[in-house]
Amino acid sequence: MEPKEKKTPAEQDPAPEETPKQDPQPEAADKSKKAKKEKADKADKAAEAFQAELEKLQKDLEETKDQYQRMLAEYANYKRRTEQEKEQLGHFTRGEMLKALLPSLDNLERAVDAPAGEEYKKGVDMVIDQFRQALKDMGLTEIPAENQPFDPEVHHAVMREDADGVEPDTVTQVFQKGYKYGDKVLRPAMVKVAN
Repeated sequence: MEPKEKKTPAEQDPAPEETPKQDPQPEAADKSKKAKKEKADKADKAAEAFQAELEKLQKDLEETKDQYQRMLAEYANYKRRTEQEKEQLGHFTRGEMLKALLPSLDNLERAVDAPAGEEYKKGVDMVIDQFRQALKDMGLTEIPAENQPFDPEVHHAVMREDADGVEPDTVTQVFQKGYKYGDKVLRPAMVKVAN
């Protein structure tokens, strides 16, 4: 092994030029501060936007609640008015019905005071006709029954009989007349039906 030669300082590798060393941390710190500040600004803007949206939604909710409360109050008032109108209409209808029946009542009271006889019977028959007409004007109709085919919807059979010359299931006798108001059966006719 050969001894290494010593180089003179001039021969030695030149020393790298010394550049003033800059601390990289202050620049990175500035960038970091800027990034943090931008991030904070963005977060503040987002928070403000969320806060504004929240306030808007709360305002919308309050308006909706107010509208709902008003609608409930209006419905309650409507329901109350409807009930009152229905009650008033019922009173009015009953009043009109009673008013229409009063002449028949007057005539029946007169018949009680009249002397018995043929004229009396004729007067009572006239009052009954007047009473029937008043009921007919109000919409009451008699259910046809005698000699009609038996219909359980409008007839109530209380007896059956074997009848000659009569079709089976035909009404042969009416014990009590039946009546309808429009399509509604108020009272079915009480009848006797042929077998």
